[in-house]
Amino acid sequence: MKARKPVVVGFGVALVLGLALLGSRLSAARPSAALESAGPDREIDRVRSLFPQTEGWFRIVATAEFSTGPSGRIVPDYSTLTHQRVRWSDASGHTIAAQFAPTFRNATRILSGEDQDAWIDVLPEHGQNVEAELQDGLVVYGDAYRDTDVLYKSTPTHTDEYLLLRTPDAPTRWTYRVRMGPRIARLRQGGSAVEAVDARGVPWMRANAPFAVDQEGTRVDGRIRIEGERLIAEIDTSGLTYPVLVDPDWRSTGDMSHGRFYMGLNELPDGRLLATGGCSASICSGDLSLPACRTVVSAGEALDLDTRTWSRVGDANLRAFFHVHSPLPDGSILIAGGCANPDCSAITLLSDIWDVSMNAFRSVPDLTTAQAGMVSAILPGGRVLAAGGCDFASCSTDAAAFDPDSETWSALAPMNSPRGRSAVTVLSDGRVLAAGGCTTILCDATLASAEVYDPALDQWDPVGDMSTVRGGHWSSRLLDGRVLIGGGCSDQSCTNVLASAEIFDPRTGEFTSTGAQVQPRVGAVAVALPDGSVMVNQGCSSPTECDLSNERWDPATGEFSLIEQAVTVRAFHSTVLHAGSEQVVAVGGCQPGTCSWWNETYDVSNIMRVDAGAPEDAGPRPPDAGARDGGSIDAGAIGVDGGLTPPTEGDCGCNTPGRVRPAGGGALTLLALGLLFVRRR
Repeated sequence: MKARKPVVVGFGVALVLGLALLGSRLSAARPSAALESAGPDREIDRVRSLFPQTEGWFRIVATAEFSTGPSGRIVPDYSTLTHQRVRWSDASGHTIAAQFAPTFRNATRILSGEDQDAWIDVLPEHGQNVEAELQDGLVVYGDAYRDTDVLYKSTPTHTDEYLLLRTPDAPTRWTYRVRMGPRIARLRQGGSAVEAVDARGVPWMRANAPFAVDQEGTRVDGRIRIEGERLIAEIDTSGLTYPVLVDPDWRSTGDMSHGRFYMGLNELPDGRLLATGGCSASICSGDLSLPACRTVVSAGEALDLDTRTWSRVGDANLRAFFHVHSPLPDGSILIAGGCANPDCSAITLLSDIWDVSMNAFRSVPDLTTAQAGMVSAILPGGRVLAAGGCDFASCSTDAAAFDPDSETWSALAPMNSPRGRSAVTVLSDGRVLAAGGCTTILCDATLASAEVYDPALDQWDPVGDMSTVRGGHWSSRLLDGRVLIGGGCSDQSCTNVLASAEIFDPRTGEFTSTGAQVQPRVGAVAVALPDGSVMVNQGCSSPTECDLSNERWDPATGEFSLIEQAVTVRAFHSTVLHAGSEQVVAVGGCQPGTCSWWNETYDVSNIMRVDAGAPEDAGPRPPDAGARDGGSIDAGAIGVDGGLTPPTEGDCGCNTPGRVRPAGGGALTLLALGLLFVRRR
C-alpha cells in the first residue's frame, strides 16, 4: 500500500508544509493588485501595535509572494521566504499545499503533497463576505466577524490563524464546516484536540484548542470539539481585558502537540510511547533553576513508531511536571504528584492511571503527601515507590507505595535524608538506589549523599557518598549490576557543570571513579544499551551552551567517546530504549532560548566511535528536493544530512540553533523521527 504523509489544517487554513508538488497545478498569475493593502490603518499594523510580540512572528513571512490558482484561491509561494527561522518540512519530512479563499465566506482547501485524495475544505460559518488582502506576507480578512480581524501567517511548516477581538462584542465561539477528501475518513476527538484520521485510524492532522491573550499577557485556554461535520471552537474571555488576540493552534502529526520537558515517557504494551505531563516553556535555562514555563501540560499523547505519528489519547486529570510516571504490571501507566503550576509554588496530590484496557485516563486515590521530583521506582511485585520529593521551600523524607491490585497508597519507612530530583536506579536484587539530588525543588543546594531502599525490610540504608555533590545528573544500571552515575551540576546556577563519572557497587555500598565524560553535561539522559555500554544523550555543558553531541561509555575500558550527533539541541528531555525496535528514542526537552516538540531515534545495532573534530554544518537549509521522492526513504542511508532542518518555531515561539553535521560516518545512524520509514504502512 502506498505510504501516507500527514496533513495539518487550521481554522479556515492549513498548517502549510510545502508547495512544490502543487506548482504544476497552479497558475503563475499574480493576485490582483487590489489584494495588496497599504496605508496606516492596516489590520497587521493594528495587531503589531497592540501585541508587539507578533512583530517577530510576522517578520518570518515578510517576503512571501502569492499566486492565484485556477479556482481563484490565493496560494503562497514558499520559495520566496528568506527568514532563517523558516522550516522546510515537519519532523517527518511531510509537505502539503494550501489554497486560501479569496473571500472569507468561501472555503480554503488543504491538499496533501503526497496524496491528492487527502484534502479538507474548511469553511467558517457566520462570517462576513469580505475580500482577502495581502499585508506584509500575511493573508488578512478585516472585519471577518463582528469587531474581529482574521490574519493568517503561513510558512512551509506552520500556518497560524490570529483573531483580533477588538471589543467584548466580538464573538468567542466559532463554527467551521468541514468537507473531507476520500482519504480522510473522520474527525476524532482526542482530549482537548481534534484529529482527522484515515480509515486505519492514522492521524493526518491535529487541531489543538485555541488560546487567548490580552495586552497584560494574561492567557486563557479554550476548547475545540466536533459536532457532526463541524468543528466548534470557543473560549471564555471574561477574565481578559480587551483587545484580545486568539490563536487557534494546528499541527502536523509528526511532532508532539506540545513542546515539553520534565515530562513522563513510557512504553505501552502495544509498542507506542506515551508522553504525559511536562512543562511547555518559552525559554529554558541550562541550569537547575526552573525555566520560564508558559504552561503545565495535561495532554497525553502516544507515538506510533510504525506510522511515525503522534496521537492525542486524552487529557489527564493530573496537570503536572516533575511527576511520577511508572508502568504497572498490566502495562497501564501511573502518574502522580508533581508541580501543578509553572513556578512550582503549587504541588499536587492527584494520581491518575492511563488504563490500557480503556484507552483512557482515570482517577485513583491521591498521594498521601504532595511532593514533586520524587524518588520513583517499580518494586518487586509491581508496587510503585514514591519517596522524598520537594515543595517550593524544602524536601521531604516521606515514602509511600502504590499497590496496583487495591489501587491504594500505603506509607513506607521514611528516607534518611530529605531529597528530590535524585538519580534513581533499580538494582538487580530489587533494591532502589537514590543518589544526590536537591534540597528544594529549585535546587537551592545539591547533595552528595546516597541511600538504598530495601523493599523486603521496608528500610532505607545509607551508603557511601558520591565523590561530589550532583543535581541534574544521570544514572544507568550496568549489566554486571553496578550503577554508572555522572554529570550534573554542583550548584543551582551550574557555575560548575560536571564531566566526572563514578560507579556504585551494590556489594560494597561505595562509589569509585571511572573515566570522565568528553565534556561536562547537565540535563543529559543515560540509556543502557544491549551490548553493555551506556549512551549519554545530549544535555548542556554550561547554562548558556548546549549542543548536539552524544557519548558512549565502554565497560571494557571505562572510558567515554563521542558518537554520532543529534539533529536538534535538547536537555532535560526523556529518552527510552524501545524494546521492540532496539531504537533509542529521544523526546521533547529544552535548552537556552528554545523548547522542543521534536523527536529523534537512534539505531543502536552497530555503534561506532566518531571523530570529535568534524566540521560543523552551516545551519538550517531547505530540504533536498529529491530526498522524499516517491514517499519513502532508505532508512539505512539517512543521517542528519537527509535534507531535514531542525525545528525553529512552535508552540513555544522558540528558535533552535543550526544543526551540526554528524562527525565521520559512524554507524549509530541517527534518524529524525518520521524519516525512518516515511512509508506509513
